[in-house]
Amino acid sequence: MDPVSQSTFRLALDGRRLSAHRQRSVRRLGVLAGNLAGAGFAVYLLLPSIRFFAHTGRLIGLVFVVQQAWVQVIGLLLWGWAFSCLGRSYGIVAADRGLVTRGPYRYVRHPLYTAYLVGGAGYLIQSLSLWNAAVDLVAVGWQLVRVRAEERQLEGSDSARYRARVRWRLCPRLW
Repeated sequence: MDPVSQSTFRLALDGRRLSAHRQRSVRRLGVLAGNLAGAGFAVYLLLPSIRFFAHTGRLIGLVFVVQQAWVQVIGLLLWGWAFSCLGRSYGIVAADRGLVTRGPYRYVRHPLYTAYLVGGAGYLIQSLSLWNAAVDLVAVGWQLVRVRAEERQLEGSDSARYRARVRWRLCPRLW
């Protein structure tokens, strides 16, 4: 290869590396933004208990904050872990974007939905009412519909082997 061709080839490789570096940076920024949004939402859900404590001075308000915060943090951490493992396989509409089998996907097939359910349970613990329970049940129902739609979309030999290896959809030993 002549020196000019080598130089052009190196520039092209450097451009690809830069492009890949930019893609990773954008992906990391997206994950960070998602995590910050989730943390902000978790704090928003804690506000009623914080306000209760500030208004009444009753210690039970702080107990509720701690109790709910643990559940919310667990849900948020699980969500962040699952979301970071998905990478380009994440999408709003069910589609075959490739099978992810690492991270929490080694234990359950739909850990993002598990994280949503855990977070919803934390909110329900903090703000128990028939209305909130009904809303939570509707949200759980839609998550189950999505789980089934995604599994239909991923029908194939790789998916069948994965389903045989990872038996549980949302919660080990439950479903």
